[in-house]
Amino acid sequence: MLRGIHTAASGMIALQRRQEALTNNLANIETPGYKKVDTTLRAFPEVFLERINDSQTTATENAPGFSWIGSMQQGVYAQENISNFLQGDLVETNNPFDVAIDDRNLPSAGGQQPSMFFAVVNAIGEIRYTRNGRFTVDETGQLRTLEGNAVLNNLGKPVQVDPDLASSEVSISPQGEIIVNPDDPAKREVVDTIGLVLIENPNQLIKEGNGLFRLEGQNPPILKELPAGVVLHQKMIEGSNVDPTMTMTNMMENVRLYEANQKVLQAYDRSLELLNSVGKV
Repeated sequence: MLRGIHTAASGMIALQRRQEALTNNLANIETPGYKKVDTTLRAFPEVFLERINDSQTTATENAPGFSWIGSMQQGVYAQENISNFLQGDLVETNNPFDVAIDDRNLPSAGGQQPSMFFAVVNAIGEIRYTRNGRFTVDETGQLRTLEGNAVLNNLGKPVQVDPDLASSEVSISPQGEIIVNPDDPAKREVVDTIGLVLIENPNQLIKEGNGLFRLEGQNPPILKELPAGVVLHQKMIEGSNVDPTMTMTNMMENVRLYEANQKVLQAYDRSLELLNSVGKV
């Protein structure tokens, strides 16, 4: 009986963790560049059951025989949370320093779909990766994320522009070139180029929060130029790839499964209570 309690309890714990991931997805539905998290549930290894035979027909001289009864599951657990790196919808903002990555036409390698990321530097000088292209220019002219992380150029240095430039004087090309005076051929000038990084297997990225990811070990190089099939869109951001309808459906399904496990646990509790009362008599 206690095995059944452990099985139901493990299901409730796993479903609770899945519900937390779904809730976090729903809370970030308006976060630019957010990648939804899918929770992988996995069953514990099966246990094979055997019964000691009363007769000695299959037994040795000094030990009883065994007969196989069957197998038994021991419940499930939340193995890991995996970020889904599908392209989100592009949303127009009219902010000249907002940039969206469009890598839907990037060719896959070995069945794994690679993904492009902006390279940024956090407050302690470590390189991180993000899909959130909502940028601003600080008083020194550095291009930064809303959290204050410096955006790197294609040479691995912080992107630098003139902070006094009017928004109409700045343009960002599909290749990431920051162009001042784009409409005046005599004054047109490329002042910097936004750097991007190609991650061959995005599942190796470790999520840190605030839309940032990191890699264990050596960081991949920042690309000098964008590969074929990748373009940047100025005055746009990539929206979250969370499907609200599907997420709400999954949350309701999760609640129903949790309630089913809860009822199993309550049934075992009533049985144990009854058994305890019989034992007292």
